[in-house]
Amino acid sequence: MKRLAVLSSFTAIVISIIGQLRGMLDDSYAVGNAWFVGVLAGLITLLIFNDSQEMTKSYIISSSTILGILGVGFLYFPAALINILIAFKLTKKKREGNFLIRKEKMW
Repeated sequence: MKRLAVLSSFTAIVISIIGQLRGMLDDSYAVGNAWFVGVLAGLITLLIFNDSQEMTKSYIISSSTILGILGVGFLYFPAALINILIAFKLTKKKREGNFLIRKEKMW
């Protein structure tokens, strides 16, 4: 999952900067600099390394995906797809963790 998070943040940052340099993202596209919002969303993805709870990690990934799509638009979709894969892995971990806790309580 760490590799996916780094790949997602790197993809978001690079795509946002390239979109700004090539003129695909313009200041009239969104309020402020749209490329900066994409870079910020990529950096937010890296915050999942600091937290240990899966629920908080899923909120961070969700907010990063939403912020990136709102800021950069269709250019953010490769990074958003990677974020969705990370979210699926987090929900799988959360379900496995809850199952193990319930199983231990039964015995």
